Amino acid sequence: MGSFEETLRAFYNGEVLGEAAYSGLLASARDADERFKWSMLLLLETETKAWLRAPMVAHGVGIEERMEDRHEGLAAADRAKSLSWTQQMQLLHDGISRQFVPLYQGFADAAKSRGAPDEEAVCVYMVEHEKAQVEFARRELTGASADQSLEPIVKFLRYPLKR
Repeated sequence: MGSFEETLRAFYNGEVLGEAAYSGLLASARDADERFKWSMLLLLETETKAWLRAPMVAHGVGIEERMEDRHEGLAAADRAKSLSWTQQMQLLHDGISRQFVPLYQGFADAAKSRGAPDEEAVCVYMVEHEKAQVEFARRELTGASADQSLEPIVKFLRYPLKR
């Protein structure tokens, strides 16, 4: 893995991408339930992006957002918006669990091997943040109630939305 500064940038870029994807999916929500769930996921990405700014600035990493990440997120939303809810949840589950969880776990393992507990804590938080989204999708796929599905997301929110 690269430097912690590169890791922070990767996390931030991922949040910008996720924020754009969830915003695009929110715009194409088919009912109030979908709108609420996409809104909560969008909020998760927004709050996490804001939270990352403090360690980024402390490590000299710029907090500007790359347009290519926004475009990639919106393109992902465009590809997924015509899918059924179940297909969207399967895509979310598989995409995050196969791509982001292992990548971010690699960053956490690298921070641990460097003996950098502050860096490791940021990385572990981001791994858990991604796992919360996987768990949300898993619960949706099993037919859980909205409150049950959103429980892992709400744990990460400072300002959760109310219905």
